Amino acid sequence: MPPFPSECSTVQGWFRPARRFTPGSTRDQAAPERPAHTYRMTATSWADRILRVLDAIHGDLDSDLDPAALADLAGFSLHHFHRVFRGMVGESVMQYVRRHRLERAAYRLRHVGGDVAPTAFAHGYESHEAFTRAFRAHFGMPPSAFRERHHGNGTSAALPPAERRQEPTRRVLASRYTGPYDACAPAWERLMQFAGAIPGVRFDRPTIGLVYDDPEITAPERCRYDACIEIDDEVAADAVPAGLKVRTIAGGTYAVLQHAGSYDTILDSYVALLGAWLPRQAWELSDEPVVERYVVSFGTVPVEQLRTDVCVRLA
Repeated sequence: MPPFPSECSTVQGWFRPARRFTPGSTRDQAAPERPAHTYRMTATSWADRILRVLDAIHGDLDSDLDPAALADLAGFSLHHFHRVFRGMVGESVMQYVRRHRLERAAYRLRHVGGDVAPTAFAHGYESHEAFTRAFRAHFGMPPSAFRERHHGNGTSAALPPAERRQEPTRRVLASRYTGPYDACAPAWERLMQFAGAIPGVRFDRPTIGLVYDDPEITAPERCRYDACIEIDDEVAADAVPAGLKVRTIAGGTYAVLQHAGSYDTILDSYVALLGAWLPRQAWELSDEPVVERYVVSFGTVPVEQLRTDVCVRLA
């Protein structure tokens, strides 16, 4: 998940002027020209509203969620909210919730192991049977088989040892991207487009990636990633440009493994840390995204000299 990819793709779709059909005509006409920033601000402000809903969902994922409250949070009527959410996220609210509950359960079975029944109850299911049916439908195998196939298969051979480390709380300016991690350039482009004009942005510190999903569990097109740069405490959350968000990365005790070299092989370091090193320590993990700190980042050194700290906060 490089902070400055060598080939930066452009954001497509939202910012193109629309074409429309005029009632009574037989062919489409170009919509009247409007300033480009009008489309950009409209699309981005709606994306910000839906992102507030996604944050609320993940903050209370295992509880019964009230669609009316989510619609109110987004500033839409309930009637329009479901259509807007489906159109922008690609699935309904309940499909989104069910998928993330199952993927979080799968993540635990893969990296922590343990019995299936407690995992089911901890992720919003009232019975082992209902969880098993839903899990099999989504992943093509029962949870016990998934656990046996994936848990404990990591290796730490030829990788540097991990360590426990105390990390401070960090405030960051974040740009959200959803899709394959190796195509996250638009998030960094958007972040850097505005970061230079904001007093209090810490360009003197490593940039950060927040990695929310495991691409071996979540479909690549649905993986979530935040491109981040640290900011001072004085930067007000409501003063950042539309399309960006101020987030707080919790301080505390982290398990950290430094990945050396290309981002293409960073999954090996994830497997070594989460699948081999951490299980031997018998520590519990916080339900938070993995933090990637780009200590030596792309564009500053040859690829083999890149250094990325993969950090997982301990509960």
